[in-house]
Amino acid sequence: MRDIFFVAFLFYAIYFTIKRPYIGVAAWIWIALTAPAEWAFGFSQTFRLNFTIVLVTLLAYMFHKEKPKFQFTSLHFWVFAFWFWMLVSSVFSLRFDNTYTWDKMIEFTKVVALFLFITMTVRKKHEIDTLVWAIVLSISAYAGMEALKFVLSGGGHRIIGRAGIIIDRNDLAVAINMCLPFVIYLWSQTQHKILKLGLLGLALLNVVAIVGTYSRGGFIGLCILAIAFWLKSKRKIVLMLLALIVLPVGYSFAPAEWKDRQQTVESAATEDGSFIGRLWAWKIATLIALDNPMTGGGFKATTDPILWSTYAPYTPHFGPIETPPIPPELTPKAAHNIYFQVLGSAGFVGLMLFGCMLLSVLWQSFRNNAGGSKGDSKMTLASAISLSLVGYGITGLNVSLAYFDLLYAIVGLVAVMASNAALARKPDAVAAQRRLG
Repeated sequence: MRDIFFVAFLFYAIYFTIKRPYIGVAAWIWIALTAPAEWAFGFSQTFRLNFTIVLVTLLAYMFHKEKPKFQFTSLHFWVFAFWFWMLVSSVFSLRFDNTYTWDKMIEFTKVVALFLFITMTVRKKHEIDTLVWAIVLSISAYAGMEALKFVLSGGGHRIIGRAGIIIDRNDLAVAINMCLPFVIYLWSQTQHKILKLGLLGLALLNVVAIVGTYSRGGFIGLCILAIAFWLKSKRKIVLMLLALIVLPVGYSFAPAEWKDRQQTVESAATEDGSFIGRLWAWKIATLIALDNPMTGGGFKATTDPILWSTYAPYTPHFGPIETPPIPPELTPKAAHNIYFQVLGSAGFVGLMLFGCMLLSVLWQSFRNNAGGSKGDSKMTLASAISLSLVGYGITGLNVSLAYFDLLYAIVGLVAVMASNAALARKPDAVAAQRRLG
């Protein structure tokens, strides 16, 4: 049954992509974040859904008569500059298995292509909202289903990712935190009562899903989002009273194992083996970058057994935090931190470009927010994007998601909004937008 559904979806998406290329981009995002091939059991597993949609989208855009005017923004510069430096880093990769490096470079190139297609095909509000729906119907919808299992099992069901890059529960928790503001945005824009109620329920289930991942970083990110929502709210006193009532009740019903795990945050640096493993990976990423400050060690340098064993003896007393010696039999670990991930992969130059890209998109999102009038939907979406980016930047301290599709899709949306703002400042902008409409 799933195979029939996926094939039907493919043909349905192709049909509408030919007419409207932005539909193809929305399908591209949904497939990239959902990885439907992982859900199938039969003949549809051999179908290259994403490749087919990308190819159809490219052809549809080439032959589309009313293409939106392309605007090159500062975000394009930083994304392309970071991509180029990852290409340079791949050329000088230190990994023994260079095939792995180029496989990762190809994957990242596809992610950057997604960003580019978003900026080429999307302009109007309903097109932007279609992409937001695609994001919500991927990660948030999956999180909602898993949250229902968690509740029905009395907390016994463990929530982990199933699709693509977000299989790890910590990665999934970060992705849910990034999507949660978009669920709230759609709820604020929806007029249909049943759909509005469904989005509210989905937002609550997403909160439960973050709890169900047992991810400490994800829970910290959720707390940061809650504080940010509260600061932006006009009903601060009501929400504070509601939180004082709901939180103690929710905590009392939380599984004992979850409570024990959250209470280990303070002792993590000295007692938690997983956190010490992260410290080892961060130290090795830094040592690789110090020896190769320009290009680093290539994609996922810390997971290379030779690089890991080379730098492992120097880790105990390196840096401000002393750590136990790394056991020789220990499997190399990923960086589990977006900043150390880029540092080890692309050196200090790559980290600078990555940081400039994040700061640029966050600054542009704040500008988009400030540029909207009171009650304007653009301001609401810009606010949701800002919350999503802040959540990513903070909870990214705990995951290796520097090349995550969702991040670059969000950067693409911000670039589109910046292009619209730049177009609106031109004399003939209104007439041009009407012709496109």
